[in-house]
Amino acid sequence: MVKFLHTSDWQIGMKGGGLGTLGSLVGELRIHTIERLLQVAEDEGVNFVALCGDVFEHNQVADDQVTAVARILRAHPSVEVHTIPGNHDLPGPGSVWNRTALRSIPNLHVHTTAAPIEVAVSGGDLVVLHPCPVRSRYALGDPLANLASVVDHPGIHVALAHGHITTITFGAHEGEIKLPIDPAHVQRIGLDYLALGHWHGTRLITAAGATRIAYAGTHEQTSYAENDAGNVLLVSIAAKGAAPEIRPVRVGQLRWKREGFTFAGDGNVDRFRQLLANQDTDLLELTIDGELPNHLHAEYQDVLGQDLGLKNFRVNDSLLRWLDDADATLPPLTDASLAEIQRRLRERLATGGAAEAEITREAEGLFGRYVREATE
Repeated sequence: MVKFLHTSDWQIGMKGGGLGTLGSLVGELRIHTIERLLQVAEDEGVNFVALCGDVFEHNQVADDQVTAVARILRAHPSVEVHTIPGNHDLPGPGSVWNRTALRSIPNLHVHTTAAPIEVAVSGGDLVVLHPCPVRSRYALGDPLANLASVVDHPGIHVALAHGHITTITFGAHEGEIKLPIDPAHVQRIGLDYLALGHWHGTRLITAAGATRIAYAGTHEQTSYAENDAGNVLLVSIAAKGAAPEIRPVRVGQLRWKREGFTFAGDGNVDRFRQLLANQDTDLLELTIDGELPNHLHAEYQDVLGQDLGLKNFRVNDSLLRWLDDADATLPPLTDASLAEIQRRLRERLATGGAAEAEITREAEGLFGRYVREATE
């Protein structure tokens, strides 16, 4: 039996895109979360960690970040880490893997060639790793195509690779990088498990009736576009040919959420206010559509502007339609000057362009609020 932890795409040196100053925090957490990850490995008593590429964002990553990673790995000497270069941290003369801080870590094994290696596990079971390092960002060959069959060979066989499964569309992610992997090779070779990196969300893939292929995803999410990120996978395989038991474990510290909201016949913004009040996340990307009457514009903006305690809050309400209506909550305007202001606002709202309409809606909402306050 073998038990190991599958992880990938730490991409140390990466910052959250478009997050402003929060990007620095995201970059720091990518290092700190390694500690949590290795603690899971220790607590679970795994035989090794399979780290499937893109450990670093690029080969020019700062020395202090490399040193920080090395320090954490050294602090967990009982955890054997087997890794391969990905398309971000390619091997070669200028590779980050040549840094002294990484080359002197006894429990870190960097596989830059596709040579199988036997791993000692308790109980005397034979476990063979088949590393498939990335040699070029634009490799067109399938790294598993050259692996010989191990169907008749003893032991549990685990491959480490970095790329995209050719039979599945994951969406836009480094679309220019071609690293194809045909899942049919898993059955042909007789692999017990294919540990993959490159895609940043957790994904278990069933082929030929068994789930032997998985992406662990990145350990700390960095984008709203990453689905089910922030996990590692605990994998147990009882014997050669046995179905792997795969359990996702969350280690990511930041909680990200994408959510949609539709205004449908709402005469107030109470339902929207309640949605925001009940958020249990750190970062929220909200898409809003539907229809609202113009007189609720100011209140809607007030709800959006409240302090929600979020580290990041993005709103896309370009599909929200504003309805030209009379504000039924306003008292009759007996003052001629106020009535004229209201008339001009509604006229401008009807005849102005899109940019002017947004300003006019805000003015109309404020006008209504002041009238109500003055007459209460």
